[in-house]
Parts: sequence; structure tokens; C-alpha cells
Amino acid sequence: MILSRYSVSRFFATLLAVCAIPSLGWAAKPVIDSSTPEGRLLERVRTENDLSKKLMLLELFPDLFPSSSLMDYAFGEMQARYQQAGKFEKALAAGKNSLVLNPNNLAAACLNWRIAADMKDPALTATWMMKAGTIAEKVLTTPDPDMSQATRDCGTSALQANETESYKNAFTAKNPAERIKLLEAFLATHPQTTHAADIEVAVFVAYREQGDTAKALAAAEKLVTHNDTREDAMLLVAESYFRSAKDPGTVLSLSRKAIDRLSKSPKPEGMSDADWARNKTAELTQANYMIGSVNFQAEKWDVADQAFRAALPNLTDPRFRAEVLSSLGWANYKLKNVSDSIKFYIDCTNIPGPFQQAAAKTLNTITAEYRIK
Repeated sequence: MILSRYSVSRFFATLLAVCAIPSLGWAAKPVIDSSTPEGRLLERVRTENDLSKKLMLLELFPDLFPSSSLMDYAFGEMQARYQQAGKFEKALAAGKNSLVLNPNNLAAACLNWRIAADMKDPALTATWMMKAGTIAEKVLTTPDPDMSQATRDCGTSALQANETESYKNAFTAKNPAERIKLLEAFLATHPQTTHAADIEVAVFVAYREQGDTAKALAAAEKLVTHNDTREDAMLLVAESYFRSAKDPGTVLSLSRKAIDRLSKSPKPEGMSDADWARNKTAELTQANYMIGSVNFQAEKWDVADQAFRAALPNLTDPRFRAEVLSSLGWANYKLKNVSDSIKFYIDCTNIPGPFQQAAAKTLNTITAEYRIK
């Protein structure tokens, strides 16, 4: 039985405290030749302390020197100074102009991310975060040695934030088929992700939601080799092996692990107390039934007796209840617990079905053997 304990809140808090990103110092300053007209204008900009006048001088640059190699730097200065002045729309526009001239300008993308955060616009912030991350993915592989540390740090943060956002979108997809597709694509794109173990569980759960038993079982078989936190996966594999009479040792091992896990695990977040109690009882019953059956076949009567007794109170299906009562009757007969054996066989004879007649015959044999009337 699947327990839907996967909580989105377990994985996703705030993506990034963008307010901690510094506002200035993104780009390395180029060497400016003050003997040229554009160089002299930029020198005046550098020495001007009045922010309004500095911006006025910068605004002249694109009109006076549209073909200058320093245009990118000028737009970067405008972007930073407009942000400093609180003119966020103009700052964003200057950053966009820098990126038109240099699509790999991580400094411009990062500062626009910072500006969008200052504007308290979530959609715009997400857009520029993604843009910065996309550029960072290209340029941080072999970063320019002149790139500032602020820009490197921002690029790394953007990459991490984009990865988290991409993972969140995949993990929270409502359609299980789409969720599997997105999670597997994410894993292929981020093979070193720290979310690999969580993705493995999420894919297993999605296949269960889809009702794809074969793929869910394959995912569970892979999962249980190294993950002891999912009793639902353990029991799915154990039940499959049990029904096919395959590897009884694994059936016992996984069933016992599931019982141990259920005895320790807290109620899953988002599940009602009643649902948790019902699911926990069903899974414990399933595990004990398999342990009892495997040990009964191995003629380990004491272990079978203990497991079947644990399963019996919650068996509501008459066929399974009759089977367990019959097995308990025989196990206790072999253990010389005659009174208990007789009691279990009597209870079994009261359930119509395939075990009723055999239980009555065995009961007569035992009472005759021990001369009980």
C-alpha cells in the first residue's frame, strides 16, 4: 500500500536570498584612453561625484559614440548608476542593452536580477534569475580571469537557483507521466545533483500513481537495494517475490525491514491520523502474513506462529483469515500447544470456504489423538 508522504515543503524553501547580492562591482573596468573623445567623457563620468550629473553624462555616450568599443561598459555603468538612483526601469533597460551587445555578459544579467528583486516583482526576478543562470552555465566553465568575484558568486547562485527551480517544477508536476518525464530529464541534465535519491523515490511513487505495476516494481527493486526509508517499496518487492515463490530470504528481509521502519516512522506530513493508522495497520499485516507464510513453508513453527498471530486481528478477508487460522492450528499442533491449536481450528471451521472441511477433519484427528471430547 502506497503512503503519499512526499511533502513539497520538505524540499523547497526560499530559492535564494537575492537581497544579499551586492549592488555594484559586477564588471571589470576597462582601460580607458583619455586621449580619445569617448575616453575623456568616461573620465569625466568617473570623476563626477554628483549622481544626477554622472547619469546625464552617461546618457550622452550612446548618442555621441554609437560605434565605440566602450559602449558595453557605458551601458553597464548606466545600469549600476540607475539602480543606485532607484530608477529601476531605466536600469533594467541599460542592462538589456549591454546584453544585446554582449549576450554572455553575466555581470549585466546578474545586476538585472538584483534590480528585479529590488522592484519586488517575483515574475521579473524569476526571469532574470533564469537568464543569469543560463549565461553562467556557459561562461563559468572557463571564466574570464578579469571577471569580478561578485559576478562569479552571482553566477554560481543563479545556477543553483535555476537547478532548484527546475527540480521543483519537475517534482510538483501533477500528472505522474509528465512528472516522470521531467524528473528523468532533470537527472540527465544534472547527473551530479544532490536530489538523485529523492528523484528515485519520486519516480517510484509516480509509477504507482499511474498504475504501472511493472515499472513501479522495477523502480522499487532498484530503490530497496540502498534505501531503507520506503516500506511501501520494500513491501511491493517482497509481495512480488512472495507471490512468485522467488527468493524467500529477500521476502523475509524486506518484510522485517518494513516492520522495523513502520514501528519508528512518524506520521507523514499531510496525512490524517486515521489514514496513517489504517495504512500502517495494513502494511504491518501484509508483512507479518508473508513472514508467517514463508516460515510455515520452512516448518519454522515458532516464527510462523508469532507472525501469524500478529497478522490475524486485522485480516478481514474471510479467505485469508481462514488460511491463517488453519496455519496457526497446525503450527501450534506441531509446537504441542494443543489447546491453542484446537481453538484456531474451531474458528477456521466457522468460516465457509476451502479451508473449512480440512480444518474439521484435522480438528477431529487432534481431539482423537489427545482424547479430547
